[in-house]
Amino acid sequence: MVKALALRTVPFVAILKDTDIKFFEFNMNRCDERTLYVSISISTNRDRTVCDLIYLIDKSDLYGAISLNDKYDNARNFFKKNFGYDLLYSDEQTIAKLISETSKFKHCLKQYASVYPKYVQSKFFD
Repeated sequence: MVKALALRTVPFVAILKDTDIKFFEFNMNRCDERTLYVSISISTNRDRTVCDLIYLIDKSDLYGAISLNDKYDNARNFFKKNFGYDLLYSDEQTIAKLISETSKFKHCLKQYASVYPKYVQSKFFD
C-alpha cells in the first residue's frame, strides 16, 4: 500500500525565522553599469551555503533575486534539503530585499555608484 504524502505548505516568512541570511562579500569586478552582484550566506544551525544576488540597477525600483549562475542551485537545494521547500522567485526577491536594507549593502551600493553612477537613484539608499 502506498501512503499519500501530505504537502507541507509552510509560509516562506516562517522559514526565514529559522534561517540566518547575511551579506557575505562584494566584488566590484563582477558588476557592470546595469547590474550589481553581492554574495550572501544562508544558514541554519546545521547547514550553510553561499549564493549570489543580482540587482537590476537600470529600473525605476531596485529589483533583486538570486543570480542564475553556478551557485544558483546552492540556494534552491538549501531550502529543499532543510525545509522541504521549493524556493519561488518571489522568495528570492524577498531575500534580495532583506539584504538591500542592510548597512553593508548600502555601503557596497555607494561604492558601486562611484564607479557606475548612470542608473543609481538616490531613493535606492533610503
